[in-house]
Amino acid sequence: MDMSETSPDSQQRLARLAFVGVIVLLVVIYLVRNVDRYKDLNTEFRYGELVEMVEPIQETVEAAMLSGNFNNLTFLDSGNAGLPAEVLASEQTHGISVIDGRIIATWMRDNSDLDNVTYILTPEVEDGDVKWSTTGTCGRKKAC
Repeated sequence: MDMSETSPDSQQRLARLAFVGVIVLLVVIYLVRNVDRYKDLNTEFRYGELVEMVEPIQETVEAAMLSGNFNNLTFLDSGNAGLPAEVLASEQTHGISVIDGRIIATWMRDNSDLDNVTYILTPEVEDGDVKWSTTGTCGRKKAC
């Protein structure tokens, strides 16, 4: 056998190695191109903690608005109408307050990428249902 010729076994090994190399390269390219998406998902997942804290307050505001007892939203403030007292954001806790029916939640001061990011929900009664609009700085962080 001539040295320039390769055996079928070595050709198969070379083909397998090339195939594995191509697969690894495709996976690396996929991960590099989508690393921001995974970062955004992680941020949104972490921020979900704050969103979950707001849900019971949101339900209380909705019930009060739909009951007809609060035609004027200025009475829907923290500490009134069954709403919890205002909590200011600190190193250990998220901040939550209700002002005129608007819920303002602030991420705790933990020096993370979400530090002091706000999640603001504004209610409006439309066709007998409460519709919520979301604002705040959470949109820029792709957290809400």
